[in-house]
Amino acid sequence: MKKLAKVLLSSVIALAMFLISIQVQPVHNKEKKTNSISISINNTNAEAKGLFSIFKPKTKSKPKQKPKKKTETQLYNNAKKKGIKTKKHSAYHKGKLPTTGQKYSSKDLYKDGKLNTRRYYGKSGKADIDIHYTNHGNPKKHPKVPHRHKWGYDSKGKWTPGKGY
Repeated sequence: MKKLAKVLLSSVIALAMFLISIQVQPVHNKEKKTNSISISINNTNAEAKGLFSIFKPKTKSKPKQKPKKKTETQLYNNAKKKGIKTKKHSAYHKGKLPTTGQKYSSKDLYKDGKLNTRRYYGKSGKADIDIHYTNHGNPKKHPKVPHRHKWGYDSKGKWTPGKGY
């Protein structure tokens, strides 16, 4: 059925192209005082105009690849970069945040019902980055709020947060 429809459609298109390419011009014959019609065929290649594109073989489209699942590390790095919670997230409402935690996790510290600090724990479970949502009462030292502190070893070999950035 589809082949028959294609053949009929191609025939109709071919006929239409033929009729489009014909130029009908009246010819005036002064001697006999009769009008006649002269038909001339335009030699334009219809295929070059792209009018028979339905007959060109279709190129096969590549199958869409399913997006790869992101690894735990990629999800953690993405959350850390955007400052959002990780899948392994918890909250504290009293005290201080611990310096170690579950690997690739985050913890929030709330003070007076407001988010004060979000801490990210890296591959080893040690604190990786803190995001502080206050200026610690020191706007000269921390003019940008929120700001980040990257954790690392200090000169005494102690694991501590670094300067804010």
